[in-house]
Amino acid sequence: MTTKRSATKPRVLILGCGGTIAMVPEEGTGSLVPAKTVDEITRLVPSLAEQADLELVQIENRDSTELNPSHWTKFAMQVAEAMVSGKYDGIVVTHGTDTMAYSATAVALILGRRITIPVVFTGSQLPLVSFGTDARFNLENAMRIILQAREQHLAEVMIVFSKYALRASRSIKISESDFVAFGSPAFPPLAEISSVGIRFIRETWLASKKALKLNDLDFNFQRGVVVLDLVPGLEQGIVFDIIRGGKCQALILRSLGAGNVPSLDEYSLIPCIAAASDLKIPTIVTTKFVGGTTHAGIYKPGRAALDAGAIESGNLTDVATQVKTMWLLSQGYRANTIQRALLTPVAGEVSR
Repeated sequence: MTTKRSATKPRVLILGCGGTIAMVPEEGTGSLVPAKTVDEITRLVPSLAEQADLELVQIENRDSTELNPSHWTKFAMQVAEAMVSGKYDGIVVTHGTDTMAYSATAVALILGRRITIPVVFTGSQLPLVSFGTDARFNLENAMRIILQAREQHLAEVMIVFSKYALRASRSIKISESDFVAFGSPAFPPLAEISSVGIRFIRETWLASKKALKLNDLDFNFQRGVVVLDLVPGLEQGIVFDIIRGGKCQALILRSLGAGNVPSLDEYSLIPCIAAASDLKIPTIVTTKFVGGTTHAGIYKPGRAALDAGAIESGNLTDVATQVKTMWLLSQGYRANTIQRALLTPVAGEVSR
């Protein structure tokens, strides 16, 4: 842990969780390794230390593809403990892009409306030392968002990438290479960052004035949630094996449309949904379409799924559907109670 502190600047904690953005050349070899101190980052982006007193805690060093729900818990605990300490005016989380939306959504759900300071997840497509990198731009914009949000007493968990600040719980990765790598298809950006400044939309949350208490937060995520893409030819037997195997706690079906599920002949999945319902395993139907909303009752195949016990996911992203299902199950929600909770917003992740 390294700290740079003055008496007047805002205090910002940087939590390093791995990923391209925090990679710097190793002395002697030149190989890219995670930054160990804030000095290594500010040497490459000196403007950060000009704007705030910085503290860096490196809590993970993995490609984000290797992260799992235990890391979501770890990240959320670090963020919550930093808030409870009262030492910081904002938190920047540097993270790999592949699963950033999952981690950020998880932290957002855990904190909910109790958030007291802005939290920004950011990353990059290129390392800090690369020519033409977006890492410097994203770090500086993350800091700009933190400072502006602090000034306006706003607090959300956000993803800041390129020129946009997005509500974390509405965000998904939309490109593996474009510098605009994240989108919020069913909810507008909280802010757009330009040369003339930053203007948050009115839906951005005010910071909670109540002291955050760790005992009020649920940090855990249930294992055994299976996500399946519905594709032509998906066989009944495969799905039956999953739900009858003893480990499946919930089944999420990414449908072919607004909630339609194959319902005829040997490829009908309606018996599978009915079997899951009998076993008290919630089956949640979502959509593959970016920004889409499930309306399973519109067409006969979707209505058949609902009649068999399937649950709609509204306009939750596929990311938020999975993360929230795992989070709710860990709190004791089950097939007969989870639907209402799934469609009740906790962190602005779904519209009523």
